[in-house]
Amino acid sequence: MPILNFCIRSQDLDGSSDASSDTRHAKKTIKLEDGYKMRFLKLLHVYHNISNTNITDGDGTSDNTILFARISFLNSNNSVFFEFNGQQTIEHNGMICLGETVKEEHQSVFKDMYKVLHDGKQLLYINQPFEISFFKLSSVDAGADNTDLATYNATGSHSIKPITVSEFRGGLASAGQFISLTFEYQEDYSK
Repeated sequence: MPILNFCIRSQDLDGSSDASSDTRHAKKTIKLEDGYKMRFLKLLHVYHNISNTNITDGDGTSDNTILFARISFLNSNNSVFFEFNGQQTIEHNGMICLGETVKEEHQSVFKDMYKVLHDGKQLLYINQPFEISFFKLSSVDAGADNTDLATYNATGSHSIKPITVSEFRGGLASAGQFISLTFEYQEDYSK
């Protein structure tokens, strides 16, 4: 089957040349030369050089985290992530889980490797520019009355937060960071 690859470098993020973009959401608009009508789409491989020391919480503390990507042309049930924030369920359409951890550079444990994102029950059309945006799993600090581990690990103790341009960019002394997504697909040639 044919291969489709998207490589998102920190230098190429939308608005990354703007100095005020540091706190903006890390995302990239992809423009394809041709349109696609797909019967099948599978995520085959993810590679990155993102270090957990650059993905921080609100206090600037680096922590292992889970990486997510939202791909705007995906909206099937195979690519929806649900988050419960304590009061309501939030549906993140088009979101896939990329890495279980960004423990070290180049060393992620990927959850959605070989994941089928579109199974052909309906046709998937890609005929216009689309966005890939990145998120992280952020834990909620345990309060004084929430020190019990079972309570802290309960549903609602984590939330999905955007990764900022500066987090994706990495340290000033680095050459920047990137993430590469490789897909396998089958195109539908019928009218």
